[in-house]
Amino acid sequence: MRQKKQRVSLHAFLQTGQLGALLPRRDLSLQALTAVLGQPDVLETQGSVDYAADDAACFPVIASYGSVEFHFDTSQTLYCVFADAPSAGFPFSGRQLRLIDSALLRFGRSMAEFVRLARGRGLAVQPCERPGLLPYARVLRTAGGVELGFEVDDLNDTSEQPTLRWWSLTLQA
Repeated sequence: MRQKKQRVSLHAFLQTGQLGALLPRRDLSLQALTAVLGQPDVLETQGSVDYAADDAACFPVIASYGSVEFHFDTSQTLYCVFADAPSAGFPFSGRQLRLIDSALLRFGRSMAEFVRLARGRGLAVQPCERPGLLPYARVLRTAGGVELGFEVDDLNDTSEQPTLRWWSLTLQA
């Protein structure tokens, strides 16, 4: 039987860090992820090694659902949930995962516009210190712990506004 596509609110994810029925946590296994979301669109392993849950040589592993990536250190350890580019015409979509309420996270949106829109929707964001990213990137963190990366292309153009390029939920050990 075909598994129903998961529809998840990105607005709720930004507020809570939870992807619908899935609560990303450090001890989430790849098997538990696929039990909730189904098989990923792409499963990338270390080098050219085929995936095997008990083979450390294939880790790290990235399970992609559209442009949303789940990064695993081991078969039993989720490191982060990450997105840095929308899928062809359907941001944040894959065979098994469809993130809705995605307008706020339109890639290329200026940081100033994002902050204005977030506040208008009741979403609290704060600057986040990320060593090594300045001067080309600024990071904001939501109440749900999601970090949003805004970057500039030309460091010499002081008029260029940082725009949204990625988001990440990094899970602590």
